[in-house]
Amino acid sequence: MGGNYTKSLYNDYEKLFDEHTKLLEEMKLYKNEHILLEQEIRLNRKLEQELEEKNAEIEALKKEILRLNGFLNIDGNNSGIPTSKTPINKKKRIPNSRKKTEKHIGGQPGHIQSKLEKFQEDEITENIEHPVVSCPECGGKMKQLDEDITKDETDYEVVVVKKRHHFHSYECTKCGVVYRQPIPCNLKEENQYGSGVKTLGLLLMNMGNVSINKTCKMIEGLSQQELKPSEGYIIKQQKKAAEALKYFEKELTEEIKHQEVLYWDDTVIMINTARGCLRFYGTENLALYKAHLHKDKEGLDSDGILPVLPEETVVMHDHNKVNYNETYSFSNIECNAHLLRDLQKIADNLKEHKWAEKMKGLINDTYKEREEAILKGKESFTDEEIENFFEKFNKIVLEGIANNKEENSYYGNEERKLLNRIAEYKNNYFAWITNFDLPFTNNLSERSLRGTKSKMKISGQFQTLEYAEYYAIVKSYIETCYRNGINEYTALRRLCDGNPYTVAEILGI
Repeated sequence: MGGNYTKSLYNDYEKLFDEHTKLLEEMKLYKNEHILLEQEIRLNRKLEQELEEKNAEIEALKKEILRLNGFLNIDGNNSGIPTSKTPINKKKRIPNSRKKTEKHIGGQPGHIQSKLEKFQEDEITENIEHPVVSCPECGGKMKQLDEDITKDETDYEVVVVKKRHHFHSYECTKCGVVYRQPIPCNLKEENQYGSGVKTLGLLLMNMGNVSINKTCKMIEGLSQQELKPSEGYIIKQQKKAAEALKYFEKELTEEIKHQEVLYWDDTVIMINTARGCLRFYGTENLALYKAHLHKDKEGLDSDGILPVLPEETVVMHDHNKVNYNETYSFSNIECNAHLLRDLQKIADNLKEHKWAEKMKGLINDTYKEREEAILKGKESFTDEEIENFFEKFNKIVLEGIANNKEENSYYGNEERKLLNRIAEYKNNYFAWITNFDLPFTNNLSERSLRGTKSKMKISGQFQTLEYAEYYAIVKSYIETCYRNGINEYTALRRLCDGNPYTVAEILGI
């Protein structure tokens, strides 16, 4: 019986051992399963994180697509960009606020025709006969009759003049002193180009926006290949002209500081492949240009104009926020042409938001009423009319804010910025309503800088900041002369003769 008991215990042991071994294997399996599940969880978490990142990237790309699509819809009719930057594959839209009428194109009835008057006898420099020797019908000999029909022609020719200057030596018959005539600096070489050639070169470069090499070619062509100035010579004349105008620039700067209303703006120019800046300050009669490497407050301060303007001066600009700082004392007014373009942009891209069109209508209608009031001799709107305008303005802005709360697109963000801007700066935008002497737009500045943009397209860039500054000085001179009725060639000829106009002469002070 003891043997059977031992055998029974052995059998139980084997069963328990087998069960233990099985449990160990199961535990090992569960452990491995746990490890694999943890790895899977970590992998899933990683995948979830990657998925979140991808979703965020997709959302960012969607916003970028909306932004870029917005740029595709922007043109010169609904934004501040020039029509010249319209993409090649897109139809160029040229803004035109004129309304079509029944009138025909061209001169209207009663318009005085512009034409050249017939010469007086003492004006004629050349008579040209047109004889007919043989009959066009039969070939017979022709006899001239008393009837004489004349037609005048005004033309011009470039005549190259070759001058030789004589400077003599003299001896005093009384004291024997020998006197030799001094030779002017402009005649120091054996042969040199005169002021006419210098004037033509400066005119082509600074008024015609012609590149240096083409300026040389044009002078050569106009003179029938007799005048062949080098590019270095033309460049040197630009430098000499700018140096001769240093006093004029200083005088002009001082005059600009005393203007009641001053316009300013700047534009990008290229200086040795880098983006620079050409800035304009001026009025209807004055034009001062300044060149800089950067568009910043440091450049503005170095011009020495805005920091010294008194608080009575009103400065018109295109929402240059640098103007609104505690170091400047003057008053600011904003350009409404830019505001109207920004409103049009919102109207085009968020068509269901009608507030932008309403604001445009309010501004245009009020400006038209102002023009009519000025023609009637009025100096301002009544207090009631001014109050009525701002009541309408506030209602439209509130409508815009309500529309914008439900808008999350890229254009909604742009709309929000515009609403905040016009609400914050409404007194600066609409100062022309309370004072008829103040301008509506900053178009004077834009027109003043337009020629420089053409120069960049044609000539490409300035090699150095110094030559950009030379251009700015010469342009200030000829533009100020032009605004006061002085022909640019006449102004430059006097400059090349060593006797440039002063600001006092130009303004008749």
